[in-house]
Amino acid sequence: MQKKYIPLILLILLPTIANFTSSYFLATSNKPHFKPEDSQLFLQDGHKKSRKINGCSVPEWNTIRLEDVPHAANLQKWANLGPVESKNSLRGEARLISAFVYKDQISIIITKQHIEKYDVTCLYYDCKRREIANSSFPTQTAPMSVVTCPRRVGVEFVSVSFTDNHVPHEPIPLIYRAYNEPIYELAVCVGPLFGTESKWLQIAESVEHYRLLGAKYFYFTLFNINEYDFKILSYYAKFGYAEYTHYITQHKKLNWKAHSIQTQECHYRSRFHSKWVINVDIDERLVWTHSDSLLHFLRTLPPTIAKINIATSSVEKTGKSPAKMHNFSELHSELMFLKYNKTGEIKWSNFKGMYRPEKIFTLSGNWSNLEENYVHVMVMPKRIGHFRKYKNTGAHRPEGYSFKHSSEETRLDPTFENQLATNVLEKVGYVYNQRGIRCEELPEIFFSVFTRKVLDCKFKNETMS
Repeated sequence: MQKKYIPLILLILLPTIANFTSSYFLATSNKPHFKPEDSQLFLQDGHKKSRKINGCSVPEWNTIRLEDVPHAANLQKWANLGPVESKNSLRGEARLISAFVYKDQISIIITKQHIEKYDVTCLYYDCKRREIANSSFPTQTAPMSVVTCPRRVGVEFVSVSFTDNHVPHEPIPLIYRAYNEPIYELAVCVGPLFGTESKWLQIAESVEHYRLLGAKYFYFTLFNINEYDFKILSYYAKFGYAEYTHYITQHKKLNWKAHSIQTQECHYRSRFHSKWVINVDIDERLVWTHSDSLLHFLRTLPPTIAKINIATSSVEKTGKSPAKMHNFSELHSELMFLKYNKTGEIKWSNFKGMYRPEKIFTLSGNWSNLEENYVHVMVMPKRIGHFRKYKNTGAHRPEGYSFKHSSEETRLDPTFENQLATNVLEKVGYVYNQRGIRCEELPEIFFSVFTRKVLDCKFKNETMS
């Protein structure tokens, strides 16, 4: 009978393996067994602590309960602010858009404006979407499309209910905004994207323009956008330059009347997330002519400045942006800031601006209806900055007639313009300058296994689409 030998190396390692095994089981057996129902148990999670409450891990920042909302006595007054024509401008269903948690409150944005005649109740849910007991709070919709709620412990999702409809909406997740300091020094709230004209090239031009001015982040609002336009937006979101809110309403299409909802949503989305926010449409670009940078200018302002109003000049835009990129080598001639330069007078009739989100209570279009007591609104001198608004002209756009009376050819600073063109073409080329798969790029063995139809490739000497 043949003897079986144990390898020498195994004999040497056996004591070590035995010690490791016994130590492992001893260590694991001594680990505490957490009980989900133990609401006082603290778990170490990196450098932060969290609690287990009814099976949910609740971070320390989310263990705050407040019994009321800030400025509760002013909610009725705020509800009455804003232009009369905007009241109930969208009479459809009040759907939930987004919800944000700050240190002192929770704000829920809905798709309906000025519904102060209805009582509204804040509803709170944990990580498993279970309503938290004894947590609901009666409140009011103010300002405009914002429902203000106090904080509750362990809230991950929120919803609302109205007196005319006791069935609550499906809850939406909270977005964290309880920062000690804003993450971004300068960001841009981009107006709602709607309409039939393609926006992909304008998105790239707008983002790269404001990035050159010092903006680090962008907030987009999507109403109607096609797949092709969305590709460039998803690029900026993927690389951490932007985030977007996609509205789902009962309406097939939304137009400029929904602009005020976007203003409110982006105001609250940027609060405590960005220090300064430029509030513009996709076709509006800030022209900065001061010797110092825009960021340096903002840093020199006293903390009492909450908003800056900036004059606007109109630039005649006689054609539509290209629907798609057909020839990358010819794209330079389609750049809007190079193609259109017939400019009207700089006026205050349609001013735009930038603001400190946490210092403004209510916004109505470009107007701040109410700010903190000690802050002020300043006017930016035309000599250091103004906006260029590219306006479509034609019989269907009466504002185009203003160019017949007073206009001149103006361009951006040459250095800025050249760098902007380079940056836009680089980003657009990365996203849209695509081709099919070349057969030379595939392993040769594939051709003995699969047919050309399955491989879906073409050789270099074949026409590539």
